Amino acid sequence: MIALLGSITLIAVVVRLTERLAVSPWEPAIAMEAARLNAGLPLYEAGHATHMYGPLLTVLLAEIFRVTGLNLLAGRIGFSIFAFALAFLLSAILCRGSSRKYWFVAFALFLGVNLRTNLIFLSAQPDCVAALFAVGGLYLWAERRDSLLRSACAIGLFVCAVLFKQTSAAFALIPIVYVLIWKRGLQNLFASLIPAVSILVTLGIIRFIWPQVFHAMITVPGSIEVNYGHVPLISGYLIATFPIFLIALLAKRFSRDVTDERERWIWAAMTVLVPASIWTTCKSGGGYSSLLVGYLAMTAFFVVKLDSILEWMAALRGWRSFLAASGLALAILFSFLVQVDRDLALLFLRCGDEKYETAVDFARRTPDRIISPQDPTIAYRGAGYFGRSLFFELDAHAVNGNWPSELPESMQREVAEAKYVVQVRSYVPTPMFEQALVKDHFYPMDFVALRGSVYTLWTRGPE
Repeated sequence: MIALLGSITLIAVVVRLTERLAVSPWEPAIAMEAARLNAGLPLYEAGHATHMYGPLLTVLLAEIFRVTGLNLLAGRIGFSIFAFALAFLLSAILCRGSSRKYWFVAFALFLGVNLRTNLIFLSAQPDCVAALFAVGGLYLWAERRDSLLRSACAIGLFVCAVLFKQTSAAFALIPIVYVLIWKRGLQNLFASLIPAVSILVTLGIIRFIWPQVFHAMITVPGSIEVNYGHVPLISGYLIATFPIFLIALLAKRFSRDVTDERERWIWAAMTVLVPASIWTTCKSGGGYSSLLVGYLAMTAFFVVKLDSILEWMAALRGWRSFLAASGLALAILFSFLVQVDRDLALLFLRCGDEKYETAVDFARRTPDRIISPQDPTIAYRGAGYFGRSLFFELDAHAVNGNWPSELPESMQREVAEAKYVVQVRSYVPTPMFEQALVKDHFYPMDFVALRGSVYTLWTRGPE
């Protein structure tokens, strides 16, 4: 069962980490922000829209590109290393003192979370990096034992996590919940506030010194609409399709084991991270990847109760033992493979095709201005042009939490200055872009080398 889960994970790793084309429309746009940073161009300025993640995402990706050049695959591999480190760290913390067998099982289960979160472990998004820093910070805080050095390092890791992805600030609330549930006392409560207050102070400093950064990472994401009507549906889906969590709850209910420190912190983590995951998933544009930290917390709970579960199963005899083992195996497989059809579709999904180099070559040969807002790497590789990202511009100019029905003015100006436009069809529809091209007197060219491709060349016609 664990071997099957590991084999599926390995297949996903091989396929995704050998794909050189973009696997999402946002991947090339984020990569171009890193290229801008390496070129010394400003990222946070009026008139330029960047991604809604924290600034350290761009910094880390830029450092990777300093070594490899602009390479989407290299960025994906680099971030996947952090994702595997996250699974390793969680396994090491929870299985400390246990046999290698338990560690290996825990590691495979944490990697299996990738299959429930839109393959987030194999992407160049900051979710796993932020979670790694946050888990490290939480561990040091839990083990600080009045050590100022550990406390300072923990606070630094919490802040770094937020500067990768803002929602990881939820981890800083876990010490507060832990104290309220298990410790009590004003002194403990005040101490538990330090990580959260440190994050607030950091954001306050950013707002004062770098208001454009604060706008991009706090104001713009804060304008996204939250569909609270989806909360019951997402909550039910999360629990009902993750039966190992229910098994862990039953083990807790009928076990006589004393709740140790690991389990206490996990209860505090689930109290914070599961609702936080559901909330972020319910935001407009949210997806299963937003459930990452919730799944990690629930998987951690199952891992710490695994000893009790296996002891109970070992006490059974005959057909009862067989049924229990089979039921546990099926529950584990169902928990991680229930979305396998979606995973397979995502695994082979590309935002581009084999004619990418043809589009780049056209951009290289034309002397006129060419833009490619849906994949700005094309205009950059071909003409050295740092163009705007259509998706970032739409995100930054959301109306009532949703994309505008017309192109933002900044994007309209870029289209008005272009002679050619490379359109890239993908699974994310952008009808306002095509409508703007037609309105600005562009028409699609019959470029033989791009027939049947997702890339379409548009050229400006007579007005």
